[in-house]
Amino acid sequence: MKQFYQRPNFTRYIVLLCCIVQAVQLTIAGCSHTKPYYHPDIPDSAKHESKTEGTLQYRLLLLGDGGLPKPDEPVLKTLSEWAEKDASSTSIVFLGDNMYPEGMTERKKHEASTRLTPQLSVIKTTGAHGLFIPGNHDWVNGKAEGLRAVLAQEEFINDALAGESNFLPSGGSPGPVALELPKTNPAVRIIVLDTQWWLHQHEKPKKAPEKVIEELVALLDTELPVIVVGHHPLESYGSHGGFYDWKAHLFPVRFMKRWLWIPIPIVGSAYPYSRWHLYRSDQDMNGARNKNMVTELNRAFAMRKLPPQGPPLLIYVCGHEHSLQVLKGEVTDYLLVSGAAASQKVTEVMSGDNTLFAHQHTGFMAIDFLNDGKILLRVVEPEGKGVLFHRWLTF
Repeated sequence: MKQFYQRPNFTRYIVLLCCIVQAVQLTIAGCSHTKPYYHPDIPDSAKHESKTEGTLQYRLLLLGDGGLPKPDEPVLKTLSEWAEKDASSTSIVFLGDNMYPEGMTERKKHEASTRLTPQLSVIKTTGAHGLFIPGNHDWVNGKAEGLRAVLAQEEFINDALAGESNFLPSGGSPGPVALELPKTNPAVRIIVLDTQWWLHQHEKPKKAPEKVIEELVALLDTELPVIVVGHHPLESYGSHGGFYDWKAHLFPVRFMKRWLWIPIPIVGSAYPYSRWHLYRSDQDMNGARNKNMVTELNRAFAMRKLPPQGPPLLIYVCGHEHSLQVLKGEVTDYLLVSGAAASQKVTEVMSGDNTLFAHQHTGFMAIDFLNDGKILLRVVEPEGKGVLFHRWLTF
């Protein structure tokens, strides 16, 4: 019988190879922590509220990226409940990106009533002290009109609260600026930085980066606990840190609109890979300016005096990533990421060896300074979830 040569079906092999590659990509990518993640060494007792016997001296409530709140935003409702408990001994710190999508430009000023006012209302109704710092979106995400937008937002916030300066650093300065709270017998020194100043390539106040670091080192010379607040993280397991879960590979257009669940297998992985390895935005931690900023800030933190001459506790707190992360630091004692103040902006988060807690969820962080010298960190989530994590930072 006459035999005929049959060509191999290369299409079948290519499809099979693509499926294998996609499976490997999704396996490596892993899953976001849509349920609370706790480090294996965290005891069960730390996964809920902690009873405190000491008397509160001062409380910090820290949250960022709240510039697109829903009507009756659950995070702000829970924030109000916490702030009004001890309003005279409480500061609320908004960690930047206070107004999406492009800050207070001329064409977006009219949106302040729906973007900024709900956050300002928490301060007005509770009577707590409020502090806003700028983020990249408040600087129009690095565009030429960024400085004008930041100055307009500073004026709007200070006029609305009609008290001492509630927007720092002022005038588009990088800082650092220090506050000691409460004013009488202070329990903590807060150092405020504008991290977007380091990344902004258009008009901005001139200041040598070396001077910023020199002043930061000087402000770390205290025997008080120090909380440094800035918008951008020094370390993160979210998208700005190069971590993407399987959904980013399979549904890449969700980075434009969260509801666009359009599957684009294989090709979809091009977005996370190109963003991290080719495009390298300065808003991500592999961007050149971002890397330089992180290096310089860590250099300053490494030069702090150790206790008892220096601060007994040094924490860096930021937003930018729309998730909740508690990380053990190397040059700082802890790194806190609390950028989940708006329900519509929550994004995926992974974990690393130094992650104590992580969750893809809205919420904020509370740090209590007690009269007996103890310091308690709590992660709080809205809608009845309450405290999902607590840790005594000093004993």
